[in-house]
Amino acid sequence: MHAYLAARDTSIPFEITCALAARLAASSSGVSASEIVSHRRSSRRVSTARQIGMYLAHTAAGLPLTRVAEYFGRDRTTAAHACRLIEDRRDDRKFDAELVELEDLLRALCGGAR
Repeated sequence: MHAYLAARDTSIPFEITCALAARLAASSSGVSASEIVSHRRSSRRVSTARQIGMYLAHTAAGLPLTRVAEYFGRDRTTAAHACRLIEDRRDDRKFDAELVELEDLLRALCGGAR
């Protein structure tokens, strides 16, 4: 392999990774991606989808909570809280299976975990 190609940074910008996570969460939840990143208060369904998007961006893509929060228009502590809430729901086998699929999709789209 050429030295330039081996040394080249191929990471995806965090905004694109977060957008993919938001779209996956929106699609699986039946809400729009624009609702997920909206700064307005929203329904529980939208809030849960947003939490899933933040969780995917942080855990599956390995993005720092600060970047995740920035993209989703929330505070870092809110993103951390969202991740804890989703992690707590993983005891539900059905929810966990759906989340595994979303994590695998995001990792495939982003070229693996960071």
